[in-house]
Amino acid sequence: MLARYRAKVATVPGSECLWWTGAVAGRSERERTDGGGHGRFWYAPGRVIIAHRFAYAVMHGVDALSDARLLGHRCHNPLCQRIAPEHVVVSSAAKNRQEWAVQRRLPYSPLADPRGPRRRARELRDLAREDPQLVADDFARLQELLGEQLTLW
Repeated sequence: MLARYRAKVATVPGSECLWWTGAVAGRSERERTDGGGHGRFWYAPGRVIIAHRFAYAVMHGVDALSDARLLGHRCHNPLCQRIAPEHVVVSSAAKNRQEWAVQRRLPYSPLADPRGPRRRARELRDLAREDPQLVADDFARLQELLGEQLTLW
């Protein structure tokens, strides 16, 4: 199962994130609160988990998930699978909403993307599947177009 999970993770040049290339969540009832676009991983027949929660369980143990009802991405990249201090952290719904409200107003934030989180995630996931360099190239093109120093997700 771990090998199957790892086969769906790619590195993108210039990004600290580990990028999910598997299935991406849509707009279910739960995802109305987190915006959708997160990776989905089937760990058993009929059993699915948000991919970064699976990664968190691998790194910290399954029992740690009970204390981590919500994981916040400091990179604001719903495809991110990197579980490291200050990159993906245990958060709360209130804190997550507060950060979302601030970040979605910043022009360089992935949360401000007019495509919306799921469409953006699917398009970037597809680029990462084809060739991770395409994600980095797309980011460089946007940076050049905007003339600003942007964070890479």
